[in-house]
Amino acid sequence: MNLVWQERFKLRTYDVDFNNKMKVSTLFNFMQEAASNSANTQGFGYDDMVAKQLYWVISRAKIEFSSFPVLDEEIIIETWPRTTDKLYAIRDFIIYHQDMTEIARATTSWLMINGASMRPQRLNSSQITFAILEEKIAVETLCEKLELNKENKTETINTVKIGYNDIDINQHVSNVKYVELIFNAYPIELLKKKQISKFEINFMTESKHDDVLTIKRAEEVNSNATSFYFEAYNQNDKQVVMAIGV
Repeated sequence: MNLVWQERFKLRTYDVDFNNKMKVSTLFNFMQEAASNSANTQGFGYDDMVAKQLYWVISRAKIEFSSFPVLDEEIIIETWPRTTDKLYAIRDFIIYHQDMTEIARATTSWLMINGASMRPQRLNSSQITFAILEEKIAVETLCEKLELNKENKTETINTVKIGYNDIDINQHVSNVKYVELIFNAYPIELLKKKQISKFEINFMTESKHDDVLTIKRAEEVNSNATSFYFEAYNQNDKQVVMAIGV
């Protein structure tokens, strides 16, 4: 079985930003679709999982960008199940322009959730089996738990109430919506002048309809680059998501 799935996506008007560059949230959408289609061909896709009261949730993601495609460009996403790491299933991605020059490389960590208990399941259970391709690596280091430097003071940027358009097929806020919320909290002038070179995100707690999220931001400046840290908390003051953009 060929474990490397390849899929093409064309960038439409709603996939690019005011710089005519692909949005980071667009790439998350495409990666989600490619991952889903890849899993379907390998026997652990949505229907296979639902039949066993299981489903996949993305827990962590790290993307390193080389360039950004533009409107009407067709891009190629390559993805495969790379390995396992404790409770996490690791899936890697390489994203290309049509001429096969690289756009980005990404690694993601997924949890297998029991639909009845809503708790993570061990990947070595007999319920689901899948092959891995350990010799092919997109990003050398796996995703890690993100932590905010306590010396960096955060400020509240937005407060958002979760609505109908924010909820996915699993009845909670999708990873793409969280990425959109994060980028809505970015300094707009910075996004007009600078492209993101690296983006990492941790998804910690699910959000549902009518939840209220508070988005906070901190800035860290060093000799190499300026990094922005983002945190989202729900109405119970529970941390929902954290991200870093460079």
